[in-house]
Amino acid sequence: MAPSFYHYLPVAMDERWEPKGWSIRRWWLVAAILVVLIGVVLVCLIVYFANAAHSEACKNGLRLQDECRNTTHLLKHQLTRAQDSLLQTEMQANSCNQTVMDLRDSLKKKVSQTQEQQARIKELENKVTQWTEHLQNSRTQKEISTTVQVNSGGSVVVSSLLVLVAVLFLHF
Repeated sequence: MAPSFYHYLPVAMDERWEPKGWSIRRWWLVAAILVVLIGVVLVCLIVYFANAAHSEACKNGLRLQDECRNTTHLLKHQLTRAQDSLLQTEMQANSCNQTVMDLRDSLKKKVSQTQEQQARIKELENKVTQWTEHLQNSRTQKEISTTVQVNSGGSVVVSSLLVLVAVLFLHF
């Protein structure tokens, strides 16, 4: 295939972009009309949005936004107070738990001491019972020996009296 060359004739810029029969003044007039139309549209939009911004609904929206902001601030303040109260309550609960643990340990010690004391009391009761039995045995033995001595003393007296009566009887 053979190379092909495209050749265009040079065209002046004024002729290329400008429709035939239009002068530069017409272009400026069209541009001015477009600028005025754009300006009018912008002014209408500004008036519309300014009116909308100052409308009753917008004012109500701003008032509601302020109320929401105030309510949000109040709720944040209440939340902070509640969190502080919760923290204080947790600290008190931890303190109470520690106190409960200390009291439980103390109670365990007291229970073990009480059990030891009860064991000692049992030992002492057993010793007292043994000493009481020993004392009763000793008293019984002493009474027996005293009774024997009294009986033997009484029998000596009786036999002495009999001898005396016999001697007196024989004497007379």
